[in-house]
Amino acid sequence: MAYNSKAADFDFTPNLQKAYSEVFKLKIQSGRELLSKENPKNPFRIYVEDFADMTELINSENEMQYEKWISREDERLGLIEELDEKSPYNRFLRAEIKLHWALIKIRFGHEVKAAYSVIQTYKLLEENQKLFPNFLPNLKSLGCLHVLIGSVPDKQRWISKLLGLRGNIKLGMNELRVGATDKIWGTEAKFCTIFIQAYVLKFDDKQNAEMLQFAENQSDNLNINMVATAISLKVNRTEQAIELLKRTPKDAAYLYFPIFELYKAETQLFKGNYPQAVLAYQNYLRTFQGQTFLKDTYYKLFLCIWLMGDEKKAKLYLSKINERGNTISESDKAAQKFYKDFQKTKALPNKTLIKLRLLFDGGYFEEAQNELVSLTEKKFTNTKDQAEFNYRAGRIYQKLNQLDKAANSFERSVALTGSDEWVFAPNSALQLGYIQQQKGQKNKAKAYFEQAIAYKNHEYKTSVDNKARAALTEMGY
Repeated sequence: MAYNSKAADFDFTPNLQKAYSEVFKLKIQSGRELLSKENPKNPFRIYVEDFADMTELINSENEMQYEKWISREDERLGLIEELDEKSPYNRFLRAEIKLHWALIKIRFGHEVKAAYSVIQTYKLLEENQKLFPNFLPNLKSLGCLHVLIGSVPDKQRWISKLLGLRGNIKLGMNELRVGATDKIWGTEAKFCTIFIQAYVLKFDDKQNAEMLQFAENQSDNLNINMVATAISLKVNRTEQAIELLKRTPKDAAYLYFPIFELYKAETQLFKGNYPQAVLAYQNYLRTFQGQTFLKDTYYKLFLCIWLMGDEKKAKLYLSKINERGNTISESDKAAQKFYKDFQKTKALPNKTLIKLRLLFDGGYFEEAQNELVSLTEKKFTNTKDQAEFNYRAGRIYQKLNQLDKAANSFERSVALTGSDEWVFAPNSALQLGYIQQQKGQKNKAKAYFEQAIAYKNHEYKTSVDNKARAALTEMGY
């Protein structure tokens, strides 16, 4: 059954569809200009205006603007709620607005309020799905929520069940694939699919190729280019990120995103071009007025200056970690933990291990392996460095498909990890799970994934737990 966007009260005019497309591409000004030509009470105008507000707030992290605009959520929801309940767009657009504000609240540190918004979003979408099972747009956001709820670790699932939330990764990914066929919201559904695949599930060569093709097909979409660049850096493909940055749309029609300065900095850091990295990190600090990634940026500036040999100046950046920024992102949490550990021990990290990590993070696996040739566990004097060395070695061997060597190194890292706060054991257990899964050893893989989840106090717990839970679900546990 097809649904006409011109049902009572709901008129998604060609002009409004164009405005939505412009906002999704991050051409916010032209999107708003198109919106100004439409009836202020048109629910699709209200929805696209909300989308634009979300984009600007998440990018700027402007607290004053947030306080000024926060009342818009309830105002907009109230206007749409009064409209034709027989249209599938009634609940869908309300759910989208609630989801927008959930993301905004997370960015501004209001996690509890955000969680409540997510619960309301989920219930609206589930109700809409029952009433209109063939309504494709609904599958975009519902699919995302089914995957995210489905990746919650077992020990926390009682919360989801208590709140009436049901997760299912396989169902969610299928919903996203079907949702991607929608003529209007399909591009956004595909965008969400790629994001979830990289940040929650596994991201392999096939998915990488699909992402690059998607970005090439949408070459004027800054949003897609941005997420493709971020994912490329996350999955150790620095050279790919550099090529994407070269193709980034740069004209004044697009909203300026300081995050691109960070992406440029990361590529230079991984390539060992420390002076260029420093300039880009400083550009981020100068152009970004918010709080996210500040601690991580100061940590990276410390690394660059320290690796260039100026320890005194490097320590000035190290002290800044505690002075600015928040700890919403895992990278900022890691930077804050590094600062606190340094305050306790006054010991700087092992330079060899830092360089090994940067080569790996950049995707320069063969160069990293060359560094490993002259290294053994005995070259490191303390247990933490030995545990990290084995974890780094394991990851390098794993990327080069030397799985037995990788497994031995990961096992050794787990054995050496002496604190629940060290990230090496949970990450090693996660990778051991993947190796056993790849070998078809389901029971062994299950044990390792459960072991990864069992570690409680490290700074990457959310992402490790989500990935381990997703892998268990994929295997049918």
